[in-house]
Amino acid sequence: MTIRTKCEICNGILNNIYKLENVPVNLSCIEFENDCFFDTLSFSQCLTCNTIQLDKLIPLNILYETSHNYSSVGKIWENYFILLIKKIQSIIAPLNNSNWTSTQDIQGLQLPINKTVLEIGCPSGKIALNCYDYEKWYIVEPNKNNKIVFNDKIFFIESFFNENLTIDKPIDLIVHSHVFEHIYEPNKFLKKCYELLTENGVMVFGIPNMQHLAENSLSLFLGMFFEHTIFLNKENVSYLMKKNGFAILEIIDYENHSTIYHVKKVRVETINIIPVIKITNYYDIFFNLINEYKSFIEKCNKTISNNPTKDIYIFGASYNTQIILSFDFKPELLKGVLDNCKEKQNKYLYGSKLKIYSPEIVNNNTIVILKNGYYVNEICYQIQEINENVIIIS
Repeated sequence: MTIRTKCEICNGILNNIYKLENVPVNLSCIEFENDCFFDTLSFSQCLTCNTIQLDKLIPLNILYETSHNYSSVGKIWENYFILLIKKIQSIIAPLNNSNWTSTQDIQGLQLPINKTVLEIGCPSGKIALNCYDYEKWYIVEPNKNNKIVFNDKIFFIESFFNENLTIDKPIDLIVHSHVFEHIYEPNKFLKKCYELLTENGVMVFGIPNMQHLAENSLSLFLGMFFEHTIFLNKENVSYLMKKNGFAILEIIDYENHSTIYHVKKVRVETINIIPVIKITNYYDIFFNLINEYKSFIEKCNKTISNNPTKDIYIFGASYNTQIILSFDFKPELLKGVLDNCKEKQNKYLYGSKLKIYSPEIVNNNTIVILKNGYYVNEICYQIQEINENVIIIS
């Protein structure tokens, strides 16, 4: 266990504000109900910039003992990757993209035609395998999916991304998707990215829209848990970019799900002194969300008590379910977990004795607990299409 003593955004003083004990430390699905590790989710707020973040960090080898970068499921994720890949491809081979009419349309980046790409954190290569016209594509990832066949231009470096990483040639483009929110030390991470990039090199990355999750009561703890350890929004992400030598070229909002950043490496001498920011204060929202979740769990318990003969399932083999089970919820009342991902089905949710099933098993005698943030409407529609008589608690 590592203790975070200073704010990872501005190096300010942290003040502890909340703790939740006995939370599963690994977001995975396991073959057997074997021994699992639990620890305390402990949150602090920076007294300088207001950023809320975890102050106790799980060792990476425990947190990511197994890969849980599963195949994306659902239209929301599918369309996100289409947008991200289109953006990346427009940088790799702009003249082969129908959106460009001349080299002047490339914002003056003047990057080489055959680019070398570094991707951080993807075992399945879902982005690399859908891009083309690059010279080499490196993927830094400790848990490579060996079931997937990669072309001879894709090279895996099977380790965590850190300051000791070396690449045998300069990098023109760095790519990462829903990785930055997992980084314990974002300033060190960005400094290494800056070092690896060529002059005028660029980076494209996507992160969850945590601000939308927080302000619309869609995720407990503002979307933070053992893996997402810092509340990130456009205010502090933009600050981090400028602080570490990146100029923001474009920010793309994908619905209210994700935010995609397109940034460019600039010369250090062109970086102005960046004053420390003070982001919007989410302290009250943080605690309002806790109270809302407690009320939701009370509603679940009441509905379950009033329907003693029903089969009760909770949707989502995810951290959201793990967190709900860590509150005053009785998991023994549940028949299991529902999830669309076939790779998760017939396994057990880490930290529980709950088996994971396909949503197709629901029937007239089913109650589904549905607290899945941004995806609630999509999932609710799916369940009602399978069986309109299912009782949904959301």
